Amino acid sequence: MSNNFKIIYNNFVKSNLINHDTKQEKIIDVIDSVLKRFNKINLFSKLKKFDGAYVYGSVGIGKTFILNLLIENINHGKKFHFNHFMLSLHAFINNKKNKEFAVEQYIKNLSKKYKVLFIDELHIFNIVDAMLVKKIFILFKKYNMFILISSNFKPLDLY
Repeated sequence: MSNNFKIIYNNFVKSNLINHDTKQEKIIDVIDSVLKRFNKINLFSKLKKFDGAYVYGSVGIGKTFILNLLIENINHGKKFHFNHFMLSLHAFINNKKNKEFAVEQYIKNLSKKYKVLFIDELHIFNIVDAMLVKKIFILFKKYNMFILISSNFKPLDLY
């Protein structure tokens, strides 16, 4: 995967569609390394399994661009804007009679289609979303999903 991803990135640079950025290139390398490790580690491995990557920084530095390139070149991957993801989840919950297990069913359904999710523009400003997001991420791990996240906020600056 990494060679294709780097080739695609370098083609954008060569075509003058983007400027080369060493930070973007480092993000490519780190995510590729973590994703390879995610795919390699199994139940019997002694290595710690990473469940995703969190990319944050100021507006306009190319977070979404880089993660879009990655998700578009991964089989079984899907991108959601955080707001759309939450709206979709709430709609699913509201349409279920048994709301207690609705969040898990939603994530389980996603895991059957996708092994990698990209959640763009993550932000949490209230306790309700914080509690729900915590549960969601526990379920991502349970269903063995690799999560890519972009945000303008450092993890500790989220609610």
